[in-house]
Amino acid sequence: MRIRRVLLLALAVAAGALALPGAASAAYSDPLTTTTKQNLVWHATPAAALTALDNALPNVSLNTVVNDPSYAMTGCTTAEKAALPKAPVATKSLCWDADRAGSTTWVPQGITTSGDADDDGMWGADKIILSGWHGTDALGRYNDARIQAINYDDPASAAHRMMYLAVPNSTGSSFSAAQAHMGGMAWYGDKIYVTAEGNTSTAIRVFSTKHILQLTDTTSNAIGKTSGGYAAYTYKYAMMQIGYYTYAGGTCSMASDTGVPCFSSLSLDRSTSPASIVTTEYFSDQSLHGRLYRFPTGTDYLLTGTASEAFRSSVGNMQGVLSHDGKWYVAHSSATINGQLWAQTTAASTSATCGATTACWAIHPEALTYDWSTGLVWSQSEWSTADCAAKDQVCGRAVFAVPLSSLG
Repeated sequence: MRIRRVLLLALAVAAGALALPGAASAAYSDPLTTTTKQNLVWHATPAAALTALDNALPNVSLNTVVNDPSYAMTGCTTAEKAALPKAPVATKSLCWDADRAGSTTWVPQGITTSGDADDDGMWGADKIILSGWHGTDALGRYNDARIQAINYDDPASAAHRMMYLAVPNSTGSSFSAAQAHMGGMAWYGDKIYVTAEGNTSTAIRVFSTKHILQLTDTTSNAIGKTSGGYAAYTYKYAMMQIGYYTYAGGTCSMASDTGVPCFSSLSLDRSTSPASIVTTEYFSDQSLHGRLYRFPTGTDYLLTGTASEAFRSSVGNMQGVLSHDGKWYVAHSSATINGQLWAQTTAASTSATCGATTACWAIHPEALTYDWSTGLVWSQSEWSTADCAAKDQVCGRAVFAVPLSSLG
């Protein structure tokens, strides 16, 4: 989630006792506290609409998409490497081609992998990383959403193909752009969960790898049914929404930490039985304290909609969230320095240190995801090299991983 260039107080002492403006008694080192649970309501896309589009267009697998790459991932530049965590040190990293690395029209946010999706950590024969991006004001389609599907079978030659995210109309005669900030993603079975937008009633959008369509009009700068077939702004592939969750409490608020929460990020926790989706919320105002929620999965990899846990964290500016074996991990971001990664329970809150600070995580970090098959936690950084340079910072966009065991 882009911090709109607000100067944030993010320095912390080695013990992690960071006092928050307006809340002198609160510190990042404070443990989690329980809070009120918030539930979700499911709204399914009409099955007939999905069937109509599947019949109108070639329906392809995600394996087809990642084995039809259009752009190569690259090694990271010096500036991009500077965005990587100081502690713990990244053991894997890769960076984008020049257009993605410098894009002002699209911004990276959520991340998930085939280590979420399937028991063997693969999707079919492929190792896959999915990176979620949202459109910017410069695009003219703010919060349109796309996924960069990375073939990671051979890390040395990783490459990706872009897919647009779309919402079928009620009959399946056309579709429109899905509105999602993409602050978090989770992939479980054929379902792909993404966070929607703040200050609305829509919490999570759900897509399916069973409904990836190959578009027949790849020249029109339009989306949906066209005179030339079906288009998504010249993209070759689009993935259809199969439903969405709304907040049971109504419209969420990004200005209140006591009202209905706006989910800013999410991830999958496979260590629970059944597996669960965990979420967090983001506030640029550090006097507000974000909440964490857990939602168990039910049949067909969908959520039950009833929260099983709810906590409040004293960590400010939470961008990413992860939970594993009863411990929660939240990524804090700063507009000016490295972020922080905190491991939290109701008994303690700790962070790695580097020198006399806990500001050791990536610069402008985003979501978190855990690949249980490899033991690696993946994340990515948001700002382009040009964004960083404009603020006299040395950093850039990178996708990276650290061992879960190194997070404390």
